[in-house]
Amino acid sequence: MRVFIIDDNQIDLLISRKLLQKNSTDIDVQEYSQAQKALQDIQANQDDKPDIILLDLNMPTMDGWGFLDGLKDAHIQSGFKVYVLTSSLDDRDRTRAQNYQVVEGYLTKPLNDTVIQGILQ
Repeated sequence: MRVFIIDDNQIDLLISRKLLQKNSTDIDVQEYSQAQKALQDIQANQDDKPDIILLDLNMPTMDGWGFLDGLKDAHIQSGFKVYVLTSSLDDRDRTRAQNYQVVEGYLTKPLNDTVIQGILQ
């Protein structure tokens, strides 16, 4: 299984990676601190897309919404699941995320083993 974690916070990247690796020995984790770079990699490697993307919303340069819009604009909507992973408790963000077909779920930080196990199944 291949997982992309897109988050500008290095501590959150580390926590997410460690939890994923703790819950699955058969996992390839790719970390991105910039959403634009992740989008470029997905566009360039259409045959080697991730299975799951954990996406932070609040990032500089390109935020999570820009990333989701970029996927939509490039017609990259299939083959993986996106889970919004954010510290935002704003119901408007949760509602907005539901408008993206590729978004499978809305998760709040920090992750825990139960949530990770649910994502990986």
